[in-house]
Amino acid sequence: MPTFSNVNAAFLGMLDRVLTKGAKTESRVGPTIELVSQTIVIERPLERFVFAPGRNNNPFATIAESLWVLAGRNDLAYLTPYLKRAPDFSDDGGKTWRAGYGPRLRAWHGTDQLAAVRSVLRDSPNSRRAVASLFDPSEDFQDSNDIPCNNWLHFLARGGRLDLNVAARSTDIWWGFSGVNAFEWSVAMEMMARWLGLEPGVLTFFTSSLHLYERHHGRARAVLARADVNAPYVGQSRRRYDTAWEDAPGVLARWMDLEESVRAGTDLNALAVPFDDPLLTEYLRAIDVYWSFRRRVPPAALEERLGLLGDSDVGAVAREFVNRPNARDH
Repeated sequence: MPTFSNVNAAFLGMLDRVLTKGAKTESRVGPTIELVSQTIVIERPLERFVFAPGRNNNPFATIAESLWVLAGRNDLAYLTPYLKRAPDFSDDGGKTWRAGYGPRLRAWHGTDQLAAVRSVLRDSPNSRRAVASLFDPSEDFQDSNDIPCNNWLHFLARGGRLDLNVAARSTDIWWGFSGVNAFEWSVAMEMMARWLGLEPGVLTFFTSSLHLYERHHGRARAVLARADVNAPYVGQSRRRYDTAWEDAPGVLARWMDLEESVRAGTDLNALAVPFDDPLLTEYLRAIDVYWSFRRRVPPAALEERLGLLGDSDVGAVAREFVNRPNARDH
């Protein structure tokens, strides 16, 4: 099975595999090149940013969407400012995603599945029952703009590490896998590992359909022409998630409140940040960079904000983003 060092290498490796070995297949929303029944293993999933030249994804949107999911939300008032096409997948006129992962993960018919997974593995560390489901057969066999693509998460603790296996019915390698899926589930794994006192392990995807839409073929070939699958990971450092389970709900809720204030125009430096989690603080500073950039703050003020991210991977991708000629189009 294909095994990769990090998310960027997995994206490039599987993108090349789809283009060279995939079969043309029609889909509900247009022609694709597809590989069926694929497994993707990522050995260092905390190296989660895609930085391949020409991919031009928005790292701030990826951060925002991932924490929105893990906070249990599905409201598009939050997501659309980061992801313009989000309303295209809504059944209620752009208010919510009917099958958003957030409520299903955190409130599945009254069950917080992250809490349940933690409880199972805390009480029985070798358990094979630490499963979270995202496909709901009582609701998802219908005509809808939003049917969950990622369907099943299995957390497995072995040898002091926590692995995460993700099963998906459908994976768009361009918008899905590299846009948010690998990132959001690696964050979920890192959080769960911290809550259990384990080290994050390997992230593995099993997908029935790994595909690339025809409209992305030209950009995909251009990315691969410039790509180095063995390129060193960006930045010199990475921050780690470090919030205990008991404090996590309040900290994440406060992060969401601060994001809203920053997006509305408040300077983060004027706000009290009531937590010291290294990863969440860094992600909040990244969000402040994004909205400061969008508001066209003076270059010196933007540079000050970028400087607070230091030499981390977040700092590297943030700096690359704001220096793109078309960055404000995102």
